[in-house]
Amino acid sequence: MIRIYGGTDEGRVRSVNQDAYVCEVLDSETAYAILCDGMGGAGGHIASSRTAQIIGHALSRGLASGTPAASFQALFTSAASAANAVIYDMARQDPALAGMGTTVVILAVKGGIAYIGHAGDSRIYEIIGEPPYPRKLTKDHSMVQQLVDVGRITEEEAKDHPKRNLITRAVGVEREVRLEYMEQPFVTGRLLLCTDGLYNFAPPEDHMDLILSCASDEDLYLLIDEANKAGGADNITALIVVK
Repeated sequence: MIRIYGGTDEGRVRSVNQDAYVCEVLDSETAYAILCDGMGGAGGHIASSRTAQIIGHALSRGLASGTPAASFQALFTSAASAANAVIYDMARQDPALAGMGTTVVILAVKGGIAYIGHAGDSRIYEIIGEPPYPRKLTKDHSMVQQLVDVGRITEEEAKDHPKRNLITRAVGVEREVRLEYMEQPFVTGRLLLCTDGLYNFAPPEDHMDLILSCASDEDLYLLIDEANKAGGADNITALIVVK
C-alpha cells in the first residue's frame, strides 16, 4: 500500500507561499506527486500552482487510463512542456508576471519502480541503509552544482555559497523546458520530496527520526517546524511517500 503525507508553509520571512504540490494515490501500487517552488516576484505562486495542477491532471489521467511504464518519460515530458507553454505565455502577456517560473519534481510510483522527472533545485531523497540515511536521487540544476561538478568548490562549500539559489533549469522561463528523467527501484521504503526551504534549514540527514516516524500530514509538519526553528527564511514544502 502506498501512502503520501504532505505539507507546506510560507516560513517566517516570506509573506507569500510560492511553493505548491499535488499528489494522489490511485491504487495500492500506483501514485504520483508533483512538487514546485515558484520564483519571479509577483508571479511565483502562480507559476508553481498552475504547473502542479497541469502536470497533476496529466499524470492522473495518464496513470488512470493505463499508460504503460515504457511511456512514462514521454508522459512527463509532454506534461512539463504543456505547463511550460502556459507559464511562458502568461509571463509574456502580462508585464506584472515577467520572469516568473518554477522548479518542478515529478514522481510516479507504479509497481516496484519510482519514475522521476525534475528541473531546478527541488529534490527527491531515498531513505536507505542501516542506520537509515537520505540518499539524494536528483542532481540540482544550479550554478553552484555546476561549480561542484567541475571541482571548483566542494559539496560542503556549496551549502553556503552566495549563488546557491541561482538555478539553470525551470518551468516557464524559456520557450522550452529541459526535464531530467530517471527510474529508480522502489519496492518498499520511503521517499522524501522537498524544496530548498526544507533542505537548507532542516537537512534531512539531521532529522531522520521525524522522516522515519511520519505517519500523517500532521507528523510531516513536525519536520517543517524544524526548518522554521532554524530561521524559516524561505517557503517550506515536503512530501513523504511510504510504501
